[in-house]
Amino acid sequence: MTTPAEYRELALDCMREADRADAAAMRLTMFGLARIWMSVAAELDKHAMQPDDDPRETATATAWKWRARRDSNP
Repeated sequence: MTTPAEYRELALDCMREADRADAAAMRLTMFGLARIWMSVAAELDKHAMQPDDDPRETATATAWKWRARRDSNP
């Protein structure tokens, strides 16, 4: 199960990598990934699970919905 806290940790890892990157393109990529992980964490927080929800299904559904929204907005 991936929790909002785990997504935030992924975001921090990306930000650390961006700080270490020499190339500007890599920094932008890593900061962009960090933003995505933070957005996923926020979505999961916003749609807090009910006690009987399967967390794997909820996290997967949220990720797919986020991707669909992102892909529909150029």
